[in-house]
Amino acid sequence: MAALGGGSTVKILDIAYQEWRKRKDKLDTAEQFVDRHLDPLLKAADELVGKLRSLAEDDFKAIHGVIPDDRCLENHDLASLLYLFGCFWAQVEVIRQEGMSVAMAKDERGLRLQNFFDCLEGRRVRIVARVFQRAVGETFRTETGMKTFVAFVAAFEANEHIKRWIMPLATFLSRTEHTTERQQLLQYGVVVHAMIDLLDPKHSITRKRPSMPNKLTTKSWTALNYRVFGVYLKFVKDRQKYIGPPKKAPEKRRVRRPEETLEPEGSERLLGRL
Repeated sequence: MAALGGGSTVKILDIAYQEWRKRKDKLDTAEQFVDRHLDPLLKAADELVGKLRSLAEDDFKAIHGVIPDDRCLENHDLASLLYLFGCFWAQVEVIRQEGMSVAMAKDERGLRLQNFFDCLEGRRVRIVARVFQRAVGETFRTETGMKTFVAFVAAFEANEHIKRWIMPLATFLSRTEHTTERQQLLQYGVVVHAMIDLLDPKHSITRKRPSMPNKLTTKSWTALNYRVFGVYLKFVKDRQKYIGPPKKAPEKRRVRRPEETLEPEGSERLLGRL
């Protein structure tokens, strides 16, 4: 009986060990997956944020009024911004598609990354429909990596299939002279900037960039503070770095009634002259 009991104990311990080993392997796989894909994602995100910040300094005037047609890439700033969005979304698609077989959320960085992806694709944060973002990402992927800039321009100008998926983004970016589109783009940039800082805090592979809270309207500040950082990204501690202190709503100018157009004293002096 003692031998039987000992054998049962060994069997139970062996089963427990095998279960622990499986969980450990899954955790290692998730960590290895994030290690392999995080660097190219952050590099693409860093280049995108750098370009957005450069254009935002002058309120995106470099791409104002560009007509989204076959020749729109003649505006090099628009072409560059389209390319950087495409590279970033392509890296997101790589992680999304290859990460389906990996319990990515078991790695803390993987979980944070998934939170950022969910936020960036949220209805009030994304700048194009989710299907177009994913399609753009797919068109930028090649068997050896990402399309080069020259290959992207050539494909856009020659391939109607590629143009079909890129054009919604080009149309959106061509409207940045309007406050709504400009602020939406700035909010998107804030989220990507926060993702870079959180996942590469020492900036080993990215640049440490200042934010531009002065470019945000009160409406954008409120949306970022209460919805983006208040719901999606609660784990981002230093939200004021990206949005600044609370903004005061602009004071409404009081419309004077016709009878108030003259001050009493002025009225008396005018009557005295008559």
